[in-house]
Amino acid sequence: MKALQLRAFGKPTTAPELVQSEAPEPGAGQVLVALEAAPINPSDLLLITGRYGHRPPLPAPLGAEGVGRIVAVGRAVDPVRIGDRVLIVPTLEHGTWQDKVVIDEGGVVPVDPKADALQLAMLGINPLTADLLLRRFTDLAPGAWVGQTGGTSAVGRYVIALAKEAGLRTLNVVRRPEAVEELVELGADAVVVSGPDLGEQLEKALGDEEISLLLDGVGGDVVAALASRLVFGGTVVSYGGMSGAPVVVSPADLIFRDVHVRGFWLKHRIDSTPRDEIAASYARLAALVADGVLHAPVAATYPLEQYRDALVHSAQAGRAGKVLFAW
Repeated sequence: MKALQLRAFGKPTTAPELVQSEAPEPGAGQVLVALEAAPINPSDLLLITGRYGHRPPLPAPLGAEGVGRIVAVGRAVDPVRIGDRVLIVPTLEHGTWQDKVVIDEGGVVPVDPKADALQLAMLGINPLTADLLLRRFTDLAPGAWVGQTGGTSAVGRYVIALAKEAGLRTLNVVRRPEAVEELVELGADAVVVSGPDLGEQLEKALGDEEISLLLDGVGGDVVAALASRLVFGGTVVSYGGMSGAPVVVSPADLIFRDVHVRGFWLKHRIDSTPRDEIAASYARLAALVADGVLHAPVAATYPLEQYRDALVHSAQAGRAGKVLFAW
């Protein structure tokens, strides 16, 4: 069995090692999953450097999410489950960049055996993040505006689709003018380009209306521009920092307009939520994947043996879609 392993934190494109081992055997209450597909996420690359919020003891398996088939079960697990396609819940306890992985039965969720394996493999982190960002911080009335930075990101695309499904409107900030049409076709209600005239673009897009919720995966001054258009007592939720810059909000907005700034990390939510509630959320989102409502572009797939090429590709700026390992 082949697996990618981290023996020392370092450069994402060179630190992982491909190791060979015997296939594990599931114990009581466990299942053995043969992977079909597993994405490479920015958080995976950050973990490899040692700068992520979770630092596993080394050596550590790599990969946070994926989809596969149950090929063996341990005691106290119904053998009828063999052959089931399952999503691996991204608890960061199991590596998915390997041929097979042993997981407690409660750590996997059944998904459609006929749906696109690549799309299902990307279900674990970004779609659930988008769903929780829209649902957990404020009650949004139909037609409410949701603003977001990083509109072309994976989470951003899922936010657009889920907001449209819920009858909400999205205002999306992008860095490149050529991305505007793409997001409009995806279902975005308004798309603006970050730059010196951002305020004018926001005025044109919103008029006298206000944003009910602001989702930030980028950081920097663009947050301040959007936060100034929030409703009184509105919330900014920071879930990523792609620019490396801090979240900027004007003291006037914090003091006089009672703007709130919150953080969100999916791992905290999964760790603190009953597993049956998490499974129900994944079942609902998996149905949207099977129906084609939720879909993310794929830049390329690689076999595990070509992991260096895959990691280099995933680290490239401006790539058009997600890079995944596929079996």
